[in-house]
Amino acid sequence: MSNVQRYVEGKRNTLLINVLSAVTVQTGDLIFIDKIDDLRVNGNSTANNYGYPAEYLRTSGSSLEINKETFKTYFLGVALDYKDGISGGVDLNIPVSTSGKFNFDLKPARSIFTGDMFGVSGTSTASDLFNQKIMKVTDENNALGYFAETKTGAIEADITINTVYSSKGLV
Repeated sequence: MSNVQRYVEGKRNTLLINVLSAVTVQTGDLIFIDKIDDLRVNGNSTANNYGYPAEYLRTSGSSLEINKETFKTYFLGVALDYKDGISGGVDLNIPVSTSGKFNFDLKPARSIFTGDMFGVSGTSTASDLFNQKIMKVTDENNALGYFAETKTGAIEADITINTVYSSKGLV
């Protein structure tokens, strides 16, 4: 699912984050900031402090669990706008919300309780992360925030996010 406005309510603390011209960002994508070398391109990238959707995070030879943990370390927020990736070679700024309540699809569906932790979801066959799907997690190392509601067999849920951005800037 793409270009879904996932914002529900709460203070968004919006930042403008630079995105490379060739990178497509959909409204509702989970975004990370590339602050260290080797986060992308199977561990063959240079840090550029640009924002990327979750699917771009791919460290060298890592497992899905390592990618999830790494994503948490650099999780910036939720994209509030769309960028097509073919903007004529021009890098663009997009608004990213670093706080608030959002509604995301769960993969796989689960029963969740208010206060349970969630993290980014992915495919274990290729260790790829999904841009707009989350999953219930029990490991704080993978947690991007908390569920804001209780549901049985939920296929989507409201969540609140915790990001690497604080009122003092990027941590």
